[in-house]
Amino acid sequence: MGWQQLVSGFREKRDKRKADKAAARAREGELQTAIERVADEINPRIRALVSYRKKLRPCVERSLAYCSDLVTRVPESIEVSSKTWGRDPAVKAFFSGTEDLRRVISHSKELREFFDQHFAADYCYALLSMERRERTVLGMEVHGEVIKRDVKQTAVSFTDHRVVKPSLSEPELRENLKQRAFESLITFAMERITELVAARHLLEEQQQLVEMQRKVAQLRSTSLEPLIAGKGGTTIDIEALREQANARLSTLEDYIDRISDVLGDPQKHLRLDRIDMHLSKMNIKLDQQSTDSGHALQLIEASLGEHLKRTLFIARFPRDNLLPRQDFLA
Repeated sequence: MGWQQLVSGFREKRDKRKADKAAARAREGELQTAIERVADEINPRIRALVSYRKKLRPCVERSLAYCSDLVTRVPESIEVSSKTWGRDPAVKAFFSGTEDLRRVISHSKELREFFDQHFAADYCYALLSMERRERTVLGMEVHGEVIKRDVKQTAVSFTDHRVVKPSLSEPELRENLKQRAFESLITFAMERITELVAARHLLEEQQQLVEMQRKVAQLRSTSLEPLIAGKGGTTIDIEALREQANARLSTLEDYIDRISDVLGDPQKHLRLDRIDMHLSKMNIKLDQQSTDSGHALQLIEASLGEHLKRTLFIARFPRDNLLPRQDFLA
């Protein structure tokens, strides 16, 4: 190996070490910013704990990594336009027609503001979030030469379209979505803590009420039933309230524990599930025995907690599909 090769190899290793250190500093900066974000949003008083960063670090680091992995699992972008409605099965399933598609796009305040601010941009990348609904309808099925009428079928529709985080490029959007996913977990943790605080306060109020009712009952004739269990009254389930409030928030350490419960186990609260579906041109679910060729769809459904579920995908919106502003306002 010649002298020049040795020098070149040394430089490559040096540059790699510098790049690795820079990447490590960037990751550490992102982590520290996220920890402070959690403190700001949930309870800034936890900064009174000298070790709050050390205690929050593992759960925040895990949530950040989980959110990053979630976003990488979202498929590549699909163009959503009048042009693709007729040839892309997914776009066709999500909108009832080209006019519906253009109306939804034009109705998005976020999308219009994006194009107003970026005059040179012909396209915008954004997350399109929708609610998937299924309902039973009566339809017609063809089996060979036999036509069956009034057959129960499942119709699928997508409503409440929302455009989220418009961006100039898909990589930029994915970075924004990682932050959005992390913020969703912070919000969920804050909701859980709020419920516990409310339960604790309600328990204290109900205990005071029970004590007052007990005293009133003692002042009445001994032949009367205690008012706490009187007919027509509301029975107070003190034990249920106490059980809910047992996850105490009496100290700042308790707040750290409750935050860790959510951010340390993010997959329990925020999930992405793939749903395979076979639909006809009329968005009717097809089974394997159906003679209708239809089209196969692979949907991504996001779930936050037990109740919120949304179908989502990354969309590429062309500027020229926006309705003229005067027509849209009319």
